[in-house]
Amino acid sequence: MKAEEISAQGEDLHANYSAYKLRTAQSYIYMLAIVVSVLNLLLIVFDISCIETQTVRLITAAVRYVYSALLILVGGGLTRTSDYREYVISVSIIELGFLAINLFVLSQYSTPNFLIHSMGIIAIILFIFLVPNRRDVQLSLAIVAAMSFYAYCFIKLKDNSISDIMISIAYSAMSIIICAISTSINDKNRLREFVAKNRLEQMSTTDFLTNTANRFRLEEEADRWMSFCRRQKLPLCLAFVDVDNLKQINDTFGHAAGDSVLITLSRLMQSQLRNSDTIARWGGDEFVLLLPNVSIKKRIRSIRTSCIQNQCF
Repeated sequence: MKAEEISAQGEDLHANYSAYKLRTAQSYIYMLAIVVSVLNLLLIVFDISCIETQTVRLITAAVRYVYSALLILVGGGLTRTSDYREYVISVSIIELGFLAINLFVLSQYSTPNFLIHSMGIIAIILFIFLVPNRRDVQLSLAIVAAMSFYAYCFIKLKDNSISDIMISIAYSAMSIIICAISTSINDKNRLREFVAKNRLEQMSTTDFLTNTANRFRLEEEADRWMSFCRRQKLPLCLAFVDVDNLKQINDTFGHAAGDSVLITLSRLMQSQLRNSDTIARWGGDEFVLLLPNVSIKKRIRSIRTSCIQNQCF
């Protein structure tokens, strides 16, 4: 196999796995957004008890209300996106916003309790690793969250002893390390499961020689397109392609030459088909083309012309 083909397969696997992770995340990201927004609103009660100025209380409550509403809105939008990169960027911005809000609220407390807020930063770290995202982004966000919090503590909370801050840093670092290792292991296991499932699915629906669809997949595609074309009142064409003199080629040049003819022919036909078309190996030297919403004469003429130009017939 050529290096270009291996690279293309790797890119396809990465793209398919990203799409798989996006679908998995979308199955519960909206519910997670609702839960986090409710918890964010509940923190208003704690904010009011720790902030003395009425104006700052109102500002803090308004900020949390706006963030919760935005969180639900973005969470709903993420269930409809089809771009994993867009999902990662949106989730990362939301998490950075949550961190910024909590640091802002902490700066408004009259007498902040270092122990309670140390537990809070660990909870934020756990929250970052809980939300589906890329592993490197999760780790980066967790480190930024911890560094921001402890930088604030060194600057503003000077009444706390250095030993207490260092112990808190150690616990936070342990939380980051444990979560990062756990996320890495889970992601690798999920990738193995996805590859195995994808390979099994491909083996069950693909002809091993020509890499075209087999009969099982052709029947599935035919059922799907017949229902669709019947509803939309569109034409649906089924064409049979028979390779002439394949037995003679096998007898004269060997079965390897015959296999090469089948592979070359299938690739040529695949290059002429659209994404909606299906080519399947029916058996031996026969192929079947499933062509929804297309003129059969025009499509077959195009394929035959390409094959003649490449000396397949």
